[in-house]
Order: sequence, then structure tokens, then C-alpha cells
Amino acid sequence: MNGALAETSSRVPGVTPGLLCSVVVSTWVEDTTAGPVAFLLIGHPPARRQGETAESVEQQMLGLSAALDLAEPAENIRHVGNRVLLLGSSGALLTIAGAPYSLRLPSVGAEWSRMVGEGCPVCILLGLDPISPHTPERATQEYLGAALATGRLRMGATAAMDAREPMGLAR
Repeated sequence: MNGALAETSSRVPGVTPGLLCSVVVSTWVEDTTAGPVAFLLIGHPPARRQGETAESVEQQMLGLSAALDLAEPAENIRHVGNRVLLLGSSGALLTIAGAPYSLRLPSVGAEWSRMVGEGCPVCILLGLDPISPHTPERATQEYLGAALATGRLRMGATAAMDAREPMGLAR
């Protein structure tokens, strides 16, 4: 599933509309030793546009990671601020501080939306290696395992924003 964008009011270098429209986004809920966690995986498909290379896409993904304040995996995942704005029962935006756009997530599903709305934490996982859209669950788990083992994953914890919080969306 590819992301979409929603315009906001400022700029962050490297976070472009093209990047946000091309990322691969997956969401799921998992029971962990810390309790239920909502997951959000952001990846990118293999380079496919004219002039695009694996290195240029990786640099864009590192820019997105920096804009989201994500870090290399650690025992304690740091909180990067409340960045999820729920839109009804299965829609959501991921806000990017200082960026001209927010990432509109593909349908997150009613369970994900309900749990996040009730305060369930969201673990953002950003992969630096390509992943194809519509990757099956088992292949996604293998991708995450390999990315974690090779340091090609960035992580952060977030939560739902209060809808009354200002987020800078263009009106």
C-alpha cells in the first residue's frame, strides 16, 4: 500500500511529496511482552523512476527518519512525540514535524484505529532496504528481522494526537 500526503505549512529538506506518495506502509497490532502495540512500517519500493538509485532513495528515507526523530534500534525505544492523527474509524495521518506534508496512511483498520485511539502505543519502523508493496506477512517479518540484524531499521514510539492539538495542516 502506498502512502498519500496532506499539505502543511513549513519545509523539511528531503521530505518530498514524491517520497511520501511512493513509500510502502503497513500497519498491524501485536501482543508484546509490554502489552499490545500498534505497529507502523514505512518502507520504499525498489528504485523505479528515471534518475532514481538505491542510494538516492536511501538518502530520502534517512531524511524522513530524521524528520520523524527515529533512531537505530535500542533496548528502549524513545518517544518521538504524538504524531498520529486518527481520521474516523480506519484512517490516519502521520505528522512530520516541520515538514510541508503529513503522510496519509492507507486504511489502518478498525482494530488498529480503536486501539490507538484508546492510548495503545504506536511503534514506527522505517526500513532502509526496499520492500515491495503488498508483501505478505511472513515476508514482512523476514524483512524486519534482516533489517534489525543489519542495522537497516530506524524506530520510534508515538501515539495518537489530541485532535485539538495544532498540527499546521493547510486549511
